[in-house]
Amino acid sequence: MKTLFLMQIGRQLFAIDKECVVGVGAQDDGRVKPVEENGKKYLPLPHGNRAVICDVQALMTGAEASLSSKRGNYLIVAHEENLMALTMSGKGRIVMADVAAALPLPPAFTGKSRDLIPGALVNCTDLILLVDLKTLLDSTDWVAHHGG
Repeated sequence: MKTLFLMQIGRQLFAIDKECVVGVGAQDDGRVKPVEENGKKYLPLPHGNRAVICDVQALMTGAEASLSSKRGNYLIVAHEENLMALTMSGKGRIVMADVAAALPLPPAFTGKSRDLIPGALVNCTDLILLVDLKTLLDSTDWVAHHGG
């Protein structure tokens, strides 16, 4: 069993290792405004840190980023020495899951989405997609350098 952070993005549930979660912040709380630098948007954090903002839904679908949403939260995650702020629809929650029971993705998942999501868990009628943070970080870099 592993402790995962479950986040909802649009109508889809995603899960990442809870150990990578640094915190959760409101997208439009009026106190912190994202800044843009070299084609990337960053969320300023305490102590001079910043997290690159990543719209997982846009990466999965290839659609325009929906970062302008005024509702929702950022999930701040750390991978190696990098911080990312993932846009999510709600506040998320902690769950315990047997990640060894993850199923392979259906054939409908192709290209970048197959790389971002190494497997899926089924909980009753919910399909929970497991997120690979290294691939997500690499994809964020790719999007910033290739114009989205």
